[in-house]
Amino acid sequence: MKPENIIRIKKTVFMIGVAAMALSAGAAGAALVANAVIGSFSLSSYSGVAPVAQNVIKPSATKVDFAAKSVVVLYKKKTAALALDKIFLPGDEAENGVVLTSDGWIVTSSSALAGRDALVAVFSDKTTAAVDPASAVRDDAAGLAFIKIDGHDLDVASFGDDTTLLAGEPVFSVSPNAVADAVVLAPRLLPVQAKTDYVESTERLGRRIMIAPSGLAGSAVVDASGSLVGLDMGDGTAVPVSFISEVLRELFKSGRVVRPVMGAHYVSLDTLPNARDAGFVASGALITGGVKYRATEKGSAAETAGLKEGDVITFVEHDRINNEVTLAERLQDYAPGAKVELTVIRAGKEIKVGLTLK
Repeated sequence: MKPENIIRIKKTVFMIGVAAMALSAGAAGAALVANAVIGSFSLSSYSGVAPVAQNVIKPSATKVDFAAKSVVVLYKKKTAALALDKIFLPGDEAENGVVLTSDGWIVTSSSALAGRDALVAVFSDKTTAAVDPASAVRDDAAGLAFIKIDGHDLDVASFGDDTTLLAGEPVFSVSPNAVADAVVLAPRLLPVQAKTDYVESTERLGRRIMIAPSGLAGSAVVDASGSLVGLDMGDGTAVPVSFISEVLRELFKSGRVVRPVMGAHYVSLDTLPNARDAGFVASGALITGGVKYRATEKGSAAETAGLKEGDVITFVEHDRINNEVTLAERLQDYAPGAKVELTVIRAGKEIKVGLTLK
């Protein structure tokens, strides 16, 4: 299926789901801002030398400032008796979060909740709400955490399209306390430091937007129109907004993050300069665990399907696997339990392998 058709289908299916949820889920359904998801489902990305932004739209200060209202600041809960110790000071900030629904769903990074017993969210209008890290819905694949807190008529983020970002394009890391100018260094790359021997997992969405400078972790990264394109991780990278939007339908419906599980490790051959010289095709996902992992996990869908060390997956159904859409990202097109056909190069021969995702 052509990428543009996938995007159209995903938008249509998601918007139908939004309408259904609004009718059946009461406040949570009605709280979803429909225009926040338009254009956020493309999974394409950039590799090699990315195009450089030219004739970029002049930033709208009003829209960027308004986007900051959708960000909450998470503070460490204070219990001391002294008056000054009851006041939140800049050094008490734990992280930020972005408001997704008007009734209180927010997203932040998983690191914001690490080792935390209790937090307090402060909204742009200075109202507060208790945050229980234990109640967070974690998305380990993308390094995100979703939390439902008490809220009413909150300002919500308007989603943009991270796949259209170009190197050199101005973006902004925003929060209620600051708006920091930044620039896209590289749109949606796989950072080497996040991998071991270039080995990736089918259950890990490692792609990030490289930005400089970076703001406080959990801040909204918005484009010139004030639309959310990523979640600042505080380390010079941002999680693409499309990784957030693709789990929202099930999150709002059931309070869970649901992603398909294949259970394999691989290397993206597109990232290697000598794949052909080493006897492989130039593009695809080489199934391998390297020195640290198993090529396929015991009892996984990959093992059950008979995938082996050295197999190269070139297509999932009719969609090519390459550095623009990695195997892990391509699998997000399917629900758990879906049956897919893989095109595999094994010992120089092309074969078809059926696989049922878990």
